[in-house]
Amino acid sequence: MPTSYGDACALILGAPAPVLYLDTCIFLDIVRAPVRENISSESASLAQELRTRSCTNPRSIWLVTSETVQTEWHDNIDEVKTDVERNIRKLESKRRHFLSAAQAVTGSIYPHGQIESALNLLVQLEAASEALLDACVIVTPDDAHLVGAMNRVKSNRPPAKRGKAEPKDCEIYELFFSLCRDLRAGGMTEDFVFASSNINEFGTDNSGGVQLELSNLNAKYSSDIPWAVAAIDGRT
Repeated sequence: MPTSYGDACALILGAPAPVLYLDTCIFLDIVRAPVRENISSESASLAQELRTRSCTNPRSIWLVTSETVQTEWHDNIDEVKTDVERNIRKLESKRRHFLSAAQAVTGSIYPHGQIESALNLLVQLEAASEALLDACVIVTPDDAHLVGAMNRVKSNRPPAKRGKAEPKDCEIYELFFSLCRDLRAGGMTEDFVFASSNINEFGTDNSGGVQLELSNLNAKYSSDIPWAVAAIDGRT
């Protein structure tokens, strides 16, 4: 169930620990990992590690996201699964074609090995993705975050850019930026990390990205789960 912004701040200040704030694509990348070479194959296992760490007493990490991210996950998960399934079928087809060609040349019969679609990976990966989402404090944006997002759009500040407004990305990020500011004002000194693989909007190619702004609040941007975990652990 979503938590109000004020309650989320009070919750975190009541048990200070590093904060990892996750964008929509991080959750969806867990499902995409088997068919995307630019996504770590360790994404699902690291998601499990983060869930475990978020349940310790005393707490060792806060997993946080926006209610907008939760909505986007539900809006996009079926399309992502369809795309992954299509790519798994292509992978199997390419392997069969390769082994058939090899047999034609060598005269030898090669075992086809594991059939990827028989692993039931999609069900397990979706469950891992949703479990990570469920482990988060899901925060409802305030009106101030919506106004802040629109100001970013008007001034073309990342994640917005000229010709590409990205209002939802701006709203998701604005909530994190507000959390950093207000939790720092409340006395927190722990690490804050914003994770999003959407590097075209949040990365340095978009007018320097968001890292410079985050640095002023001693916060960090990471583009995947392994980097985010390293940042939370102080290894970057």
